[in-house]
Amino acid sequence: MKTTMERLENSRVRLTVECDAQAFEEAIQGAYKRVAKRINLPGFRKGRAPRKLIEMNYGPEIFFEDAVDILFPKAYEAALQETGIQPVDQPDVDIDEISQENGVTFKIEVDVYPEVELGTYFGLEAEKEKVNVTDEDVDLVLRDYQERAAELVVVDSRTDVREGDYAVIDFAGYIDGEPFSGGAAEDHLLQIGSGQFIPGFEEQMVGMNVGETKDIVVTFPEEYHAEHLAGKEATFKVTVKELKERVLPELDDEFAKDVSESASTLDELKAEIRKTIEDDLERRTAIKLENTLLDKIAENSKIELPQSMVKHQAQHMAEDYLRNLMYQGITPDRYFEITNTTMEDLAANFEEESARRLRHDLILEAIAKAEGITVSDEEVNEEIERRAAEHEGHEEQARKYFEGQKDSIRIMLERERTIKAIVDNAKITEVEPTPASNADSDSDSDSQDAE
Repeated sequence: MKTTMERLENSRVRLTVECDAQAFEEAIQGAYKRVAKRINLPGFRKGRAPRKLIEMNYGPEIFFEDAVDILFPKAYEAALQETGIQPVDQPDVDIDEISQENGVTFKIEVDVYPEVELGTYFGLEAEKEKVNVTDEDVDLVLRDYQERAAELVVVDSRTDVREGDYAVIDFAGYIDGEPFSGGAAEDHLLQIGSGQFIPGFEEQMVGMNVGETKDIVVTFPEEYHAEHLAGKEATFKVTVKELKERVLPELDDEFAKDVSESASTLDELKAEIRKTIEDDLERRTAIKLENTLLDKIAENSKIELPQSMVKHQAQHMAEDYLRNLMYQGITPDRYFEITNTTMEDLAANFEEESARRLRHDLILEAIAKAEGITVSDEEVNEEIERRAAEHEGHEEQARKYFEGQKDSIRIMLERERTIKAIVDNAKITEVEPTPASNADSDSDSDSQDAE
């Protein structure tokens, strides 16, 4: 077999693989054994007809398709070994020539693992935001703790419904005098002003009294998810059974003990909150800096990404996105219904970030190779033990799992070491954080956490 290779754009190659007549004849002989089992010729049992007789009746081309199926995998594997390329997708194959006299010539195009021509990667200049945690930041978290610890208590000092109250209600809905599915409930807890119900419903409840029954007339929105209700006027018979209001706990030492496992005073809780915020911001700003440096390296390096790699990565990112939505109770079908999109649309939205992540990964791999950055077996085993120890009571099961992830762990440690080398050799200037820096850091965190 003879192979020639032509490099195309975007890390795609074209291979011309010539298989001589002898190689093709061997494949045809194998094809004959397959084809003969499907041929019925008078005077011969099925599968016993001689090859020459089959060729006389059907032509020699009857064996070509099966012969190609036999020959191509061997020819392709030989071509990969000869050229040393690493395919990242299934090849596109055409037959350029085929005959018993000259053999077969395959034209193969396939996306291959990209080569990276690194630009400057040490000594880069970048800005890193300072971590400034204010008393207001701590108070904001403290108020969130307080809100979550609030209790609903029955209101006995009045009977009228007010904005912000929690009303326990019975309701039954009717359209044209007829009840409809999902339009009734008993002892339903509704916060007035939350917007949980159809527009206009909660506003008409303000001023009602406990024990009162009232007809509330509303119109379902035109874009309402239940098509049989969209745009229709409905009357709800509503009875207020009880009023409740949220009571916030006092911010004192007892509160601190209730919400924290380690703090015994309010001051200790505040210090704990401040440390948590600082650690989180440090992590975010570090990731943002790392991604900034990797983006700079990508700008002055040459990386031709094959489109198939970008699309595969984008598909995985879309699947992860849908998986996270399911944890929030939103199914993929429901998401596509709400957004009026498809899986293809969602994956396409991730392609830009997919390309960015791939460039970062390839850059880190290339720099590690250029700088001789490696991770020993001992270091991998230490990381496995560290991770297993985090699963108290299930260390052995966790250890077995992580043992099966050795290659991924080695790559992760290698990349961590490489990005540290890039940061350590960079010229970093500290700057004050921008108002939108927290949101930006979340986005950058997603990029670096792709591994």
